[in-house]
Amino acid sequence: MPLDGNHEEIKFILDGRDVSAAPGESIWQAAQRFGTDIPHLCWSPEPGYRADGNCRACMVEIEGERVLAASCIREPSEGMVVNTSTDRAASARKMVFELLVADQPPRKKAHDGDSK
Repeated sequence: MPLDGNHEEIKFILDGRDVSAAPGESIWQAAQRFGTDIPHLCWSPEPGYRADGNCRACMVEIEGERVLAASCIREPSEGMVVNTSTDRAASARKMVFELLVADQPPRKKAHDGDSK
C-alpha cells in the first residue's frame, strides 16, 4: 500500500508488530509513527537536518546481524525484523548514556552556569 500515493511502503517487523516505512524513512522515524520510543540524541525534525548516528543512543538489534544498528540512520528493508528492547540493545544504550554523563564537567566548572 502506498504511503504517499507514489511510493510503495516497506514492510518490516518492529518488536513483533507488522509496521511500514516510507522509502528514505529511518527505523527511528517509523518507530515514532507507530508509538515506539527509542532514545536519541542526534536526531531532529528540523528541515535539512541529517542525523549521523555517532551518538549511538538509538541502537537497535536487527535479526540476523552481528552488530547493533543506529536506528536514526538505518533504513528498514522489506521483511527486516527489528527489536528495540532486547537486553543487548538496552544495555548498549545504557552504556552510551553512562559514558556521556561520566564525561561531564562538575557543575561549578560547566560552561553554562545556568545548565541543570
